[in-house]
Amino acid sequence: MLQNDTIMDRFLKLGPFLLSLPILIYPVFHFLNGPGVATIVPPWIPWRLFWTYFTGVTIMAAGVAILFFKKHAHLPAILLGIEIFLFVVLIHLFLIFHKPGDAWAERLVVEGFPGELNNCFKDLGLSGAVFIFAGTLSEAWRTSGRDNVLVLGRTILAICIIAFGVLHFVYPVFAPGIPPMFEYVGFLIPGHAFWVYSTAAALVCAGVSILINRQTRLAATLIGIMMLLFDLFVWGPRFVSHPGELAGNWLKDLGIVGGALILAGALPKAGYVEEAPSCESPRLVHVS
Repeated sequence: MLQNDTIMDRFLKLGPFLLSLPILIYPVFHFLNGPGVATIVPPWIPWRLFWTYFTGVTIMAAGVAILFFKKHAHLPAILLGIEIFLFVVLIHLFLIFHKPGDAWAERLVVEGFPGELNNCFKDLGLSGAVFIFAGTLSEAWRTSGRDNVLVLGRTILAICIIAFGVLHFVYPVFAPGIPPMFEYVGFLIPGHAFWVYSTAAALVCAGVSILINRQTRLAATLIGIMMLLFDLFVWGPRFVSHPGELAGNWLKDLGIVGGALILAGALPKAGYVEEAPSCESPRLVHVS
């Protein structure tokens, strides 16, 4: 009979697969609709179409490395994490703080200020997830259980999870049917307000736990399970009737879930304690 920890280990191994999904799917749109994707690039950046295809190639290459060539994916993952982080700096920050009348920004911000904050933290969280994956492949992590890239990724992921929770409290934007969330997106379980605020509390608590590196494995596992279940409950019914929307912004959620599962899978199980300051990755010390 399988032990519970073995079942959980197998679940956590889904992390790289979930992380690779948005990284492999989004570049396809760069190639199929290059001119359209190029309009997302800020107009003050030259060669917009070139950067569209260039990022498509580099993101796709990193996704293939993550999914199929894990032993050689350390450097590609670091570069991909930097690339996604630059998207946040060069695109999302300009959308959040754009000047009134900026036609480029106002065309892209289709869900209002809270929606753009949500999108910004999704991309930022995805970069953190990629950094976590890269950190788990480093020689330093394998030999000492410490890696600065993983700490960076863990910190970014934690900040984004906390931000999602705060956004739930300030703007119940993530509750299906509550604007600016699309009204056609439903939720099968009744009690929307309960789920909004209980989810917010869970996100903040888990994010703080990951940030200070206490009970990180448990917090990352629970966050991964919760976000995955909510994605299935919220978007699953929609995709049954509208399969064309499968490649939407929700894929970033799966990437973040993947990062959380990778983090959980890299950390010690029960019977071990984390012997490290909160700013460092844990060193594994067995407790008899």
